[in-house]
Amino acid sequence: MPRAPKRTEQAEKNLYRSVYLIELARGSSHIASTLSPQTQRIAITEVMDEFRAQYGADKLAIFRELLVESLEKRNEPSAAQAVLNFEPDWLRA
Repeated sequence: MPRAPKRTEQAEKNLYRSVYLIELARGSSHIASTLSPQTQRIAITEVMDEFRAQYGADKLAIFRELLVESLEKRNEPSAAQAVLNFEPDWLRA
């Protein structure tokens, strides 16, 4: 059985959720609106690259986690899984 997040972890997550509210809404909407795996990958790349440029690579992990949750709340489990599986070219370099 998975452990429940500690209160401090949940508080931190809620803080980041409020800080990145606009980026999460825009990003999850953009990704959810795609019609094919190819356009979905392009959308995910755009969202992640724009976030990285604005906030830095060190915040990508929490943003990705929150983006996955946002897509799941939109009832987009395949898009959420695609975000989890996403490996940008700059990460492999």
